[in-house]
Amino acid sequence: MNLLKDKIAFLVEETVKKEFGDIEFQVKIDYPSADAHGDYSVNVAFELGKKLGKASRAIAETLAQKIKLPDWISRVECAGPGFLNFFIAPQFLTDFLQEVIDEGEKFGSSKIAAGKTVVTDTSHPNVAKPMGVHHLLSTIIGCALNKMFNAVGYKVIRDNYLGDYGTQFGKLIYAYKTWGSEETVKKNPIPELLKLYVKFHDEVEKDVALEDRGRAEFKKLEGGDSENRKLWKWIVDLSLQEFQGIYDRLDVSFDYIHGESFYEDKMRAIIDMGIKKGVFVTGEGGALIAPFENEKYPPCLIKKSDGATLYATRDLARTKYWEDTWHPDLMVMVVDVAQSLHFQQFFEVARMLKITKAPNIHVSFGRMSFPEKRMSTRKGNIILLEEVLDEAEERALKLVEEKNPDLSEKQKKAVARQVGIGAMKYAVLSQNRTTDITFTWDKMLSLEGNSAPYLQYVYARARAILRKRGEENFRGGKYILTEPQELALAKLLPKLPEVVVHAAQEFKPNLIANYLFEVAQRFNGFYAAQEVLKAKPEIRAARLKLVEAATVVIKNGLKLLGIEVPEEM
Repeated sequence: MNLLKDKIAFLVEETVKKEFGDIEFQVKIDYPSADAHGDYSVNVAFELGKKLGKASRAIAETLAQKIKLPDWISRVECAGPGFLNFFIAPQFLTDFLQEVIDEGEKFGSSKIAAGKTVVTDTSHPNVAKPMGVHHLLSTIIGCALNKMFNAVGYKVIRDNYLGDYGTQFGKLIYAYKTWGSEETVKKNPIPELLKLYVKFHDEVEKDVALEDRGRAEFKKLEGGDSENRKLWKWIVDLSLQEFQGIYDRLDVSFDYIHGESFYEDKMRAIIDMGIKKGVFVTGEGGALIAPFENEKYPPCLIKKSDGATLYATRDLARTKYWEDTWHPDLMVMVVDVAQSLHFQQFFEVARMLKITKAPNIHVSFGRMSFPEKRMSTRKGNIILLEEVLDEAEERALKLVEEKNPDLSEKQKKAVARQVGIGAMKYAVLSQNRTTDITFTWDKMLSLEGNSAPYLQYVYARARAILRKRGEENFRGGKYILTEPQELALAKLLPKLPEVVVHAAQEFKPNLIANYLFEVAQRFNGFYAAQEVLKAKPEIRAARLKLVEAATVVIKNGLKLLGIEVPEEM
């Protein structure tokens, strides 16, 4: 669909060109904070005023007079020192409700990025370790971004860059050979492997020489030692089975799971390329490094003095593989903010090597913490994601039983899953991803604040209204939305596709969450102030369409965040 923002921008651009000739400018559209200031606001007069040496207010007044308004805009006003405020016509908003309903699950999508490809790296848990709650962030943020990219027209390639290689596997292999038992590991694979990993680090504190033995085992693995390769493959397979159970529960899927090991035979080409181009040079002790001009960053270590490769080596090989395989327009990696320097270094090296022209984006995020709890894989006190999901569903079940005890046990459990898992996801996605999140159950499962259960409850409440309407045909009717609460809700609904585009461009799912929370609040305000089912026939018809359109928007928006909505709650 054509976004209203784009239509308004076009109107302004055409008028500026006609009135002020050939001048460079950019039209930026904002949403006013108060309804009295219109539905869309443009501040182009300020930029033009500086370039033309004229008062921005005078320029805005000229544009307000000269813009030829289509019938879907009721008026444009000049405000303050030079803002142009556009008001959408109530007739258009009333008619638009049917468009939302007719588009159904497709409403909110656009073709802004049609014909383009994006490859994403998300989740990337480590083999032989259970998925902790900290894995939720990359997994859930990445899943939402993939859905958003798809909604704006991208072809999305979803890759899971599994941590299945590196020195830590040498340590685990040493630990298994020294203290492990195949029978014990088979009975309870991941917990037992984690115990071995923790034991290795406990023993290192007594004998630091074990670190060298761990590195030696990884060197053998990297060199193709048959025993270590077989053991490593067994551990990877056990881990993938464990991870898949979590992904199924979260309704997360991938097109490819390419672990670090996948790039083992692709690193040599990168190393040779770097040496040939003079990007890689020999450093201290014979290590291979990539120094940066003017010491922009610390040198990037490509290969250790003992010949072992590193994350940067594999990341560069991965970038080249992505480019050669899919020729993407965008490459996105959803990884903890703690890895920022690594990505700055490897992105710069990739640019120096000219591996790809596609922008490489590190979508960073803060940390999730539980009050009075700490996580450390080496110490073995990781907060297991599976246990947190169990608790979320158990708490949600109590909420469902309290709100709707008449549901069957099967229905209660199904709704509890939607509410509990949805609450976990929303707790992550409703926050600006760059900030740290303190996880609290009461806030996450609240029916009164900015939470998934609140939005799900508003949706279920609206669907309950629609179930009572019967089989009436509401396409006709002459009633035009006029009440403040009607218009306050109606004017938000056309903005879903615009918000999705903005969120995809900024890599911020919280923009969608914030928008949905406002829709839900305005729905409640409308329903509290206006009769729906008991209104006069034509008014009833229009208001029922408003209710149905609102449910489409809430459902589609939550779906982009990977959150299901129950019909009853």
